[in-house]
Order: sequence, then C-alpha cells, then structure tokens
Amino acid sequence: MQTIKSTTKTTPPLDRTLAIAGTVICLVVTAILWVSISANQNLWPLPGLYFIEMAALSVVCALLAFFDDNPRSQFIIWGAVGILTGFSILGAWSVGFFYLPVAIIFGVIAIRSDFRNKQRIAVHIGAGLIAGVVQVVLMLAVIRILF
Repeated sequence: MQTIKSTTKTTPPLDRTLAIAGTVICLVVTAILWVSISANQNLWPLPGLYFIEMAALSVVCALLAFFDDNPRSQFIIWGAVGILTGFSILGAWSVGFFYLPVAIIFGVIAIRSDFRNKQRIAVHIGAGLIAGVVQVVLMLAVIRILF
C-alpha cells in the first residue's frame, strides 16, 4: 500500500502560543486605549484608524503563523512586524509604546519560522524595514494632511 506524505508543515506549539498571546495582548491594549482616549477626544479618523490597523495586523499575523507552508505568508508577517515596529517607534511618546511587545512577539515568531524553514532572513528583514518605513511615511503624511 502506498502512503501519501503530507506537505503541510505544522507550526510548533510555542509559536502558536506566542501568536495567540500577541493577538490577545494587542486586542486588550487596543480596547483599553480606545476606551481611555475616546473619553477625552474624538477618535475619527485618527487615532481610531491606527487602532483598527494594529488589531487587524495582529489577527492576520496570528492566522498566518498557524500555517507555515506558504512562503508568501512570511513576507506578510515580516511586513506586519515592520508596520507594528514603525508605529511603535513613531508613536512612542503616546500610545505606540504599548504595541512594542506585540511587535517583538511577532518578530520572534517570524525569526523562528525563518530558521525552521531555512528561509533567507535578510530578505524578510528587508521587507519588514520597507513596510515600517512606508508606515511611518504614511502616518506623517496623514497627520500633516489632517492637522
């Protein structure tokens, strides 16, 4: 009898746990910040859109972290890490600092996945840097346009 070998790679339990923890932390931080800031100022369009962006990125990263079989998903995760890091750095004096642990958690997941799958980490770090720079430029442009 012929056996069929599965090509789907499984994500280690540590990475799954980190992905869930990163998403939960991001959603809790977003909810707490949303409630506290909405009491003092209008949230639309900023910072409400940034909060939605951060929450959506963490959910997408967690979903992609569970599936290690697609090499394109690594670029998306690294891009999200870059965006989260760019937001954390640019918003460090206000709410961005609270998202830094989320960026670190998903960065650890991305690095572990690159080593496990023998991927080119330099290319993925470059994608993350580009995404982070684009995030910062867009944030500055939107702030300049709106204010």
